[in-house]
Amino acid sequence: MSFLSNLFKGKPEEKKRFPPIPKWRPNTPVDYEKIVDRAKYYTGAKLQLAVFENGTVAFFSAPVSNIEEEAKISLNNIYNSHPDVKPSTMDDGNYLIEYSYPAFTIVFKNDLDNFWDYIEENHMQGICTDEVLINGNGEHNVFDRMGKICLFGRSKMFMDAQEPKIVMTFNPIANK
Repeated sequence: MSFLSNLFKGKPEEKKRFPPIPKWRPNTPVDYEKIVDRAKYYTGAKLQLAVFENGTVAFFSAPVSNIEEEAKISLNNIYNSHPDVKPSTMDDGNYLIEYSYPAFTIVFKNDLDNFWDYIEENHMQGICTDEVLINGNGEHNVFDRMGKICLFGRSKMFMDAQEPKIVMTFNPIANK
């Protein structure tokens, strides 16, 4: 009977990876000084900031004693939840991709100008396994320009979350 039982069981279900991660690992250059400059501009230079290796910025509205440790915790929280994104076009022409915890990725206008073909070719690899993303029109996995920008920025955040390395911090409290 066990032979027949095994025939009708079907394939064993594959374990789904959690958190899911996209295949895309953008390899465009990262200008940390420029990220800190723009992050300070967007936050009025009033918030503590940590910049990760691939450009994700964690920030804190209330002062923290250990910026690096708290930044890693914040990024881990994003990574282990569904990383919803909220894109904004900034007054300087750049794009800010915000997450559900206090962090963002800046996608610079000149990077879009220089690497748009690369982004167009690879944006679908920015979707995680079994993920369905719904755009503002209610369409599933159909991406306009802003959607492709979001996938590009979010893929960089996933890279930072998998291997969190902080390369720069800014502390307005220490600079007073």
